[in-house]
Order: sequence, then structure tokens, then C-alpha cells
Amino acid sequence: MKAVDLGIIDYGTALNIQTRAHDLRAGSRDEDILFVLEHEPVLTMGRRGGHDDLLVTEAELAQKEVPLYRLNRGGKITCHYPGQLVAYPVMGMERFQGDVPRFVTILEEVIIQTLADFGVQGRRIPEYRGVFVGADKIASIGIEIRDRVTLHGISFNVHEDLRLYRLFVPCGIRDKGVTFLEKVCRSGFVVSMESVKKSFLTHFARAFNEEVPDLMDRDAFEQQYLASGVQTDAEANPRSAGKVSDRVWI
Repeated sequence: MKAVDLGIIDYGTALNIQTRAHDLRAGSRDEDILFVLEHEPVLTMGRRGGHDDLLVTEAELAQKEVPLYRLNRGGKITCHYPGQLVAYPVMGMERFQGDVPRFVTILEEVIIQTLADFGVQGRRIPEYRGVFVGADKIASIGIEIRDRVTLHGISFNVHEDLRLYRLFVPCGIRDKGVTFLEKVCRSGFVVSMESVKKSFLTHFARAFNEEVPDLMDRDAFEQQYLASGVQTDAEANPRSAGKVSDRVWI
């Protein structure tokens, strides 16, 4: 498994890189890839999302310079911002015999174990996907399966920033709040993005029976793995990103 740190990156560029890597993995490549990153401010809407969960108009989003991407992943609306850890596993589903719920459950467990490293007890709520601390959601999961290879993934709130969350109903869940690792971790723990990445990578590798990988940077990954590419429709058109998938799960 390769692990790639894309740094802080706009959504369209990251989606372009992820899609190119996915297409290679679905074709001639047999190595899974995990991208870790932070996004510049953005909202994304999954296939079950709708305008009922937006608390502002799209014109108001444009005025605030917050893009809205419509995606083929599972789930409703979520946000990304600097200070939130995002992880996109591009993985072949053959090792799970196509069992998508099992794959999502493993991703939830990676977050729960990462939280435990900072003295926080994460939990599942049966009717929702993702991870909660008490009644508040701290991590969301939205997956697309296309050509038996995964796309999209996890968003994990590390540093507190509520500005984007005021623009929509997170994941369409109206009776729960959101929270952040730096808010709920026990005293004595130092929360930095680097320490969270290290913990997350360790638990991710263990969960999938892999060696803990060294992180590559974006330039090295593009030079070594991706051919010089053409801009995809997803990067060029944020309002409609991605092909029709063969299966979707949240």
C-alpha cells in the first residue's frame, strides 16, 4: 500500500488526482493507495443529499467563495476545511469479497482506535454511519465503489472550526451535533495534525493487515505513479463530479 500526503489542497485538484489513481488501480495497477490531506473550504453533496439540508442558497455559497460539489458517493452534505483530516482510500474490493458494509465498519474502527490514542471514546450509532463522541459526530464516511475500486472516504474533525457547519445540516442529521478532537481530548494530550496523521496511518495499516507505510508527498507520487494527465471533468466542473458508480454506500 502506498500512502500519499497531498497537504492542503483544493477539492477539484484532489479529486482529479484521486480519480486518476482510481482508474489506474481499476486497470493495470494492483497496489492500493491511501491519500491523506486537508481541503480548502468546500461543501460536498452525496447522492442522497438535497437542497433541504442547505441553510443558504447556492448564490450565497458563491458569494462566500465556498464551492459545492455533487458527487456519486454515499451520504448527504458534508464540509471540508483546513484542520480536518481527510482520508481517501483507493482500494480494490476483492479482499472484502465485495462486502461494502464490512469495509465501512473497518474505516469506522480506524477512527475509533485513533480517538483512543488521544483519550477519547468514540462510538457508533446504529442508524448512522460514521463515528460519534457522545451525541456529536466527529467523523463522516462516504464511499463510492466504481469498477470494484473505492473512491472518497473519511473526514475527521481535528481542529475546531464551525463556520462551514453553519451553512448546512451535517449529513442530514438534525438531532445530533458535531464536535472536534481538540475539543474533546483529555488534558495532557497535544493535538496536532501530524500526530493525528501518524496515529491514523498506524491504525489504518493494522486494520488492513499492511505494514505502516512511509508518506510520499504529492510531487513524488505524481512523478512515480501517475502519468502526466489531462484535466478530468470532475476538476473542470465542480457541480457534477464523477461517473455513475456500480454501487454506493455511506
